[in-house]
Amino acid sequence: MTRADLILHPVRMRVILALNSRTLTPKQLAAELKDVAPATLYHHLNLLTDAGVTQVVEERLVRGTLREKVYTLAEAPDLLNPDEIAHASKDELQQCFLTFVSKIIGDHARYLDLKEGSYYTDAGYHQNVVYLSDEEFVQFSQEINAALLPWLKQEPAPGRRRHLLTTILIPELESERPENDENHPISIS
Repeated sequence: MTRADLILHPVRMRVILALNSRTLTPKQLAAELKDVAPATLYHHLNLLTDAGVTQVVEERLVRGTLREKVYTLAEAPDLLNPDEIAHASKDELQQCFLTFVSKIIGDHARYLDLKEGSYYTDAGYHQNVVYLSDEEFVQFSQEINAALLPWLKQEPAPGRRRHLLTTILIPELESERPENDENHPISIS
C-alpha cells in the first residue's frame, strides 16, 4: 500500500483530521468519530501508527494495570513528501487538497464554536491576486519565508495564543482570467 493510499482512506483521513494539532486517546477519537466502530478505529489507528503518520505521545495507567495510549500526528511537514506528490495521480492530488481544505473548514468551525460575540476580531482570511514572473515568484516565496521564519520559531509562552497561518499559492491559468481583471481581493478581517 502506498503512503497516499494509506492516508487517503476515508476513516484514516478522519483520524488524521481529528488529531491535527491535538492529542487524543482512542476513547476521545471514538467520541468524535461516532459512526466508526471501535474495532475499525483501532485497526486504522494502528495502521497509521505503524506507518509513522501518528505516534503515541503518552501512556496512562487506568485502574492500575491497563494502559491508555494518547496519540497525535507524527512530526512531519507534510503528509506526502515531494517525491510522493511528484508521482501522485490527479485524483490523489485532488483528494490531498480537499483534505487540506477540509482541515481548514474544521479549524474555522472550531473557531466559530468556541468564539462568542464578535467574530474576526482576532482572525481573518484574505485572497489577493499577485502578478509574478517565474523568477519573481521564486523571489516572492523566499522573501515571504524569510519574513515568517522568526515568527514560526517562537515557542509557546504566557500571553501568546496559537494562531494558524495557511497559505495557498495556485497559478491562475490564462484562459481562466476574466476580461476585466481588476485586482479585487476577497478579504474578511
